[in-house]
Amino acid sequence: MRFAPSPSFVRAPWLGVTFIAAVLSVGLHAADRAAAKTPSAPFSAALTPAEFAGAGLTKLSPAELEELNRLIRAHESGELTRAREAARKAEADAARALHEAHVAAAKQAARAATEPPAAAGSAPARKESLLDRIRLKPGTQIDYDTLESELVGDFSGWRDGTVFTLANGQRWRVIQGDYESPRDSTRRRAWIKPGLLGTFFIEIEGIKGRAKVEFAGSTAARNAR
Repeated sequence: MRFAPSPSFVRAPWLGVTFIAAVLSVGLHAADRAAAKTPSAPFSAALTPAEFAGAGLTKLSPAELEELNRLIRAHESGELTRAREAARKAEADAARALHEAHVAAAKQAARAATEPPAAAGSAPARKESLLDRIRLKPGTQIDYDTLESELVGDFSGWRDGTVFTLANGQRWRVIQGDYESPRDSTRRRAWIKPGLLGTFFIEIEGIKGRAKVEFAGSTAARNAR
């Protein structure tokens, strides 16, 4: 049996070509939409079992493998490079700010050395510290010096809102952390250690762990009021 072409295709063969092109176009658009909705497979999933084992990836835990895939995606998208450049810039800005603060402190000390002593009975001027004037930006590795003193009063652990008074007159309030301990009147050393982004932590002699704290003023300032 011989196929007889449709009269419409005989009279206008371009109709057939147009129909086929339209079908192909719809199919390609559908494929593009499906590809856009389907996330790309992670790097490790594209490896053969031999490649996976040869690269030593079998030694990684699922969390470590997921982190590796994330870093590879970040590298391919340029996100990792941008983050490192931002961190380097932040560290440079922080180093410059710290240098300027040291220069300013040296100038202030030089001026104080040439000023006449304060009159008897007048309150001494409060010295502004680097901790008051500098706040580091994200990404820096520059740190402040650790402050060491002693706790005043009994120790019975801490929770949010607990205020520690130090022998130097400073008061530090706990804003994150919880530690239970029987009340103890033993004098303990305490350290205020700075963290990133202007945060501070208190560590107490003989106690494991530390609490996040914020400066809550000084006993001298309270007595002055």
